Amino acid sequence: MKRVLYLIVIVVTLLFGVTFALQNRQAVELAYYFGLRWHGSISLALLAALAFGVVIGYVASLRMVIRMQRQLVQARKEVRQIEQEVTNLRALPIKDVI
Repeated sequence: MKRVLYLIVIVVTLLFGVTFALQNRQAVELAYYFGLRWHGSISLALLAALAFGVVIGYVASLRMVIRMQRQLVQARKEVRQIEQEVTNLRALPIKDVI
């Protein structure tokens, strides 16, 4: 069910993107630093800005992802140690104390 929903969202997003690009074919000129200039359609400029933002967001979140992966490795190590301790305790004979 989730895959169908994701597929519908992707198709609708692509449909909006294609119709936006077809409706906005105007050429724009973008001026960058150091005298660099770019001529192209406005939809391509917006797509490039979106892609640049996605890359910047991904790079910014890498630090947190790496930290979480380290915590996950540490937690798994602790779980293995505790499971080994429980196994060792179960192997001990039970003494009757009265």
